[in-house]
Amino acid sequence: MNQVFVTGGSGFVGSHLVDKLVEDGKKVTVLDDFSNGNQENLRSVKDKIKIIDFDISGSWETLSDTNPDVIFHLATHPRSFSLQNPVRNMEVNVLGTLNVLEFAKKKRSKVIYTSNSGICGDPKFLPVTEDHQDDCKTPYDANKLVGENYAKIYHEIHGLHTITFRLATVYGERQRPNLRLGWKPLIPQLVEDIESGRNPIINWDGEQTRDLIHVDDVVRALILGAESEKYGGEMFLLSTNVETSVNKVLQLISKITGKNVEVKYVDKLPGDLRRMVLSYEKAKNAFGFVPQISVEIGIQRYVNWYRKNKR
Repeated sequence: MNQVFVTGGSGFVGSHLVDKLVEDGKKVTVLDDFSNGNQENLRSVKDKIKIIDFDISGSWETLSDTNPDVIFHLATHPRSFSLQNPVRNMEVNVLGTLNVLEFAKKKRSKVIYTSNSGICGDPKFLPVTEDHQDDCKTPYDANKLVGENYAKIYHEIHGLHTITFRLATVYGERQRPNLRLGWKPLIPQLVEDIESGRNPIINWDGEQTRDLIHVDDVVRALILGAESEKYGGEMFLLSTNVETSVNKVLQLISKITGKNVEVKYVDKLPGDLRRMVLSYEKAKNAFGFVPQISVEIGIQRYVNWYRKNKR
């Protein structure tokens, strides 16, 4: 692995991946339309990479002279906005993924595809494993599942080496709410509210749970997958196997910041899940992946970063 594409490389997870790839000496090209990402995320490596303003749902002909060894496909249209704009969600998450696979087929590139554990819906058993049935709750979930199926088909029919990673709830430095896209990630939104003196709004009763995985652990797993010559066409869960409630997250943030504020509880969001905890056993057995950053340490790191980068 030397020449690498990262779709969505200016985004939250993508930029952390780009940083690590540059650190490892890879030649990185970022493809991003900056609808959700930000070039500021790439500030520390911008002189060491190539950045192309690019819509993955459009034509890839302009890239015909490039030959990446691996394409990390992270570009996505967010879940939280998929009910308001399902057509655009389909264009990015289905057509865009199909374009990635078609391009990779021509170039014989590996494809590492990031998908969404919300595809599993309300879990029938815990922890959720790769054998859990699919139960999509939003257009985003359905579109990401179609992308997974395309990746598997391209492996089986065309011999393309694809690996899909379904991510648990990823958090970490650089993650921010994007109100324009209706994207309000849990930890950044709560930290921003509490640090700004606003009363946080929690949908439902706050006892719904998430499996929270730090972005650094995700990046490490994606690279392990790209370096492997095995497991083409397979899907892996990336998680911590730890269940944390929204109220627990709020308590941790309050403790770390030293600020206690009154919380407003409102109606649950459409498609929200009551409980979620995922097993990473398959990824551990395949790649030696074990998450290293606890939610307490991860939130402390996020608060430190937020205070240094207030806007």
